[in-house]
Amino acid sequence: MKRIGTSWKTNISQGAKPVPYTPTRRIKDLAVKAAEVLGCELAGVDILQTEKGPILIELNSQPGWRGLQTVTEISIADEIAKYVISRAGEPKGNE
Repeated sequence: MKRIGTSWKTNISQGAKPVPYTPTRRIKDLAVKAAEVLGCELAGVDILQTEKGPILIELNSQPGWRGLQTVTEISIADEIAKYVISRAGEPKGNE
């Protein structure tokens, strides 16, 4: 998802509009690597496209997905629930 705002602030709560977006491999790799480095299995990653390439702005370990849900037919809540259920009972860390 990409957010389009009327100013540099592109928060949905600030009036930005979510639009469908297919990220490039480079953007996907950056987002996944950032989440892995911070140990997040589920994350919202904000990336700014610049003339010099993508810049990681922030990573949210508890991302909001209200905007994302408006631009996809996939049930985000169902997908998160399926993932959590699939991981239930798996050993964690040093167990």
